Amino acid sequence: MTSLISFILIISFLIFIHELGHLLAAKWANVKVEDFSIGFGPKLFSINIGETRYSLSLLPLGGYVKMQGEDVSETNNKDELETIDPNRSYKNISNFKKQIILFAGPGMNLILPFLLLPLIYMNGIDIPSFLKDKPIVGYVKKDPKGQFFLKGDRILEINGTKIENWEELGKSKSDNLTSEQVVRIERNGKIVDIVLKNSNNDKVFLLDNIYPNHKPVIDQILTKSIADDIDLRKYDKILKINNVTIESWYQISEVLRASNDASFTITIEREKSIIIKRIAFKGKERMLGITPMIELTSSDFTFIDSIKRGFNDSLRMIKLIFNGIIGLFSSLFSSDSSLSELKSSLAGPISIAKYSGLAAEKGFNSIIQFVVVVSINLGVINLLPIPLLDGGHILFNTIEIITRRKINIKVQNFINKIGFAILITLMLFAIYNDIINF
Repeated sequence: MTSLISFILIISFLIFIHELGHLLAAKWANVKVEDFSIGFGPKLFSINIGETRYSLSLLPLGGYVKMQGEDVSETNNKDELETIDPNRSYKNISNFKKQIILFAGPGMNLILPFLLLPLIYMNGIDIPSFLKDKPIVGYVKKDPKGQFFLKGDRILEINGTKIENWEELGKSKSDNLTSEQVVRIERNGKIVDIVLKNSNNDKVFLLDNIYPNHKPVIDQILTKSIADDIDLRKYDKILKINNVTIESWYQISEVLRASNDASFTITIEREKSIIIKRIAFKGKERMLGITPMIELTSSDFTFIDSIKRGFNDSLRMIKLIFNGIIGLFSSLFSSDSSLSELKSSLAGPISIAKYSGLAAEKGFNSIIQFVVVVSINLGVINLLPIPLLDGGHILFNTIEIITRRKINIKVQNFINKIGFAILITLMLFAIYNDIINF
């Protein structure tokens, strides 16, 4: 029940935000808005405010803004045409104003993260305690360019910028991915400068190969992962993989990927008992499906810092989700893609309901993060040039701007039918995928 209620509230809120964008833009363009509806089907609530009827319908999986003249076609009769005010008809406004109205819906979904994510920092977050620790090397990943660092090295500076903790080290990458990196360290009481010279085409960040000291103790097990299949549990400590002793969490993936074998023997310590597990990977992926046990510390942020962090997180998440969605749709037309990859990437309403319930159970910050992720997905998907979506209308309008000619109504209707078929097929596939993975 929690999942269902959370799903309805979250989806309705995001659809409201999306349609509100279209509504406000239409009002700005002086287009008469006849209906503003959240949901489809039988109306649960309806009220007239000014010239617009606002409605809430039974099925929350959508919404619409009906503008005067938006659906005028060659089939409209004379009486219908006479009721339209040509000065306030969507059909008669400039293409520029049409583009603003079309972009406004997805735009609101993409603006929402910038408003919501700062609230997480204002509320306070739990961050890994090690981020505030001195950047002392706990593990060094094997580097084909050479072993620059040793366990126990303390990072002091990179390109003249002081590094006080692991958090600052992580942030230093974007500013120091240069052709030459000079890292000053303290090793056995001596100051040493390590220099890496990148080629113009090879942008390696020297500090990508070093990690803090994280013990190989398991925290979470991902559902339906290999770790779940072999009954790995929280607090299990991984001692060995085959005959390799595991001293650091970061060593686990390195050992799995370095071997040409598909089968591995994992030795773990559980409640002072030694247990042997055997696994076999299929394909090239070597993922156990586990997360490390990391101590967390509650951290509060100022208003200004919350805004900055929320802004940067929003940009990062929009970029990640945009690249992911474009990659998903690109794979549909790639000979290298597989049905299993598509199934693992596509989620429908059942999955969204499930994860909305989990987010609600974890509290305010988790709900905000989930709302933001869904909102960005909704905004990006609606901008794709697929007929019936906002992106499809934007594409039609762009073609009209370039050609300075109206697209034939019959052609638009035919293309929209194709778009409808594509969307229904993807939705049915997503629902099927939800059911078999529920």
